Amino acid sequence: MNMVGVLAAADMALGTDAEHAAPMELAVAFTDLEDFTAYTESHGDDAASRLLIGHHRESVAIVRARGGRVLKRLGDGLMLTFPGPQAAVLACLDLGQAAPLRLRAGIHVGLVMATSDDAFGHVVNLAARVTESAAGDQLLVTDDVRQAVGHRHGIAFDGPHLRSFKGIGEQVSVYVVTRHLTPPSPGQLG
Repeated sequence: MNMVGVLAAADMALGTDAEHAAPMELAVAFTDLEDFTAYTESHGDDAASRLLIGHHRESVAIVRARGGRVLKRLGDGLMLTFPGPQAAVLACLDLGQAAPLRLRAGIHVGLVMATSDDAFGHVVNLAARVTESAAGDQLLVTDDVRQAVGHRHGIAFDGPHLRSFKGIGEQVSVYVVTRHLTPPSPGQLG
């Protein structure tokens, strides 16, 4: 089952009260540990459980330090929300560096329907699809995220790369985000 299916099943099982949802501008990120199933197969359930517990503990600290929230744990993945896309990008880059296995992540920003324990809508669905298309050790963001973050020292965007996603009518421009460690030129200093 893909990430969107997992979210839908979780919402149905928990009985999320959509009647009390309110529109809210958020950056939504998903993460996924690449090859976690293979790790579990080769190292056993106990080792996989310890790895996941440590990853979740460290992830919560990183996300909170950037002003975000771990909204859901999805097996070896996470659904995260942030008040703005810059914090989401920086947190996901930090998560990628700290992850015990290769981490894929995706971010989209916009108006979501939010409850006290959930978020849903097109922005969430697109963030999940973007994440599914990322390779291990890769952070992908939509053009909306790239534009909102702008030219921030320390972050580089490679793209656009056009992607087609199931359930999304138009092609979506995505960008690969990396840390850019070269010092800014004098004209970039603000």
